[in-house]
This record gives sequence, C-alpha cells and structure tokens, in this order.
Amino acid sequence: MHEPILQLVHQAHALTETAALQEAAPGARRQLLLADLSLHLVQAALRQPHPDPAQLKRYLFSILTLCDGLVDDLDLKAMAETVLASQQPAAE
Repeated sequence: MHEPILQLVHQAHALTETAALQEAAPGARRQLLLADLSLHLVQAALRQPHPDPAQLKRYLFSILTLCDGLVDDLDLKAMAETVLASQQPAAE
C-alpha cells in the first residue's frame, strides 16, 4: 500500500516545489514550504520498512522551525531545538 501513496506524494511534492518557487508572497511561500517539508516527512516515513530516525528528526526539526510563530501558545523553536539536541552525541 505504500507505493501508491508514495506516488501521489511524489506528484504533490513536485507541484508544491514548483508553486513555492513561483510564489512571491512570503506568507504563502512559507505555507508551501511547510507543505513541501511535510511531504518529505511522509516520504521518509514510508520509503523504507523501518524509517531512519535521524532523517525523521531532521524533517521534524525543519517543520517545527518553520512553524515557529504560527502557533501562538507553543514555543515550537524550543521544541525544534530539543529534537536537534537529541541527534547530538552525548557529552562525556
């Protein structure tokens, strides 16, 4: 079932990237970039039998960073930093 979903996501991804490159309004471009990153996250989740945690974290970090300021009652930048910090090797 993953392959048909991935094919549709690939099509949506191509449309989203094209639209983002053509969009001049910053708010609309940000929405399209968020959609693009979300589609990358879907691809990362479904492309392999076991998603790569590091790749998922990178996309989550990017999504949270881009969404910072869009949700008033959450500090998404701090959440993004937490995701990023979980990728760093532990200090000795």
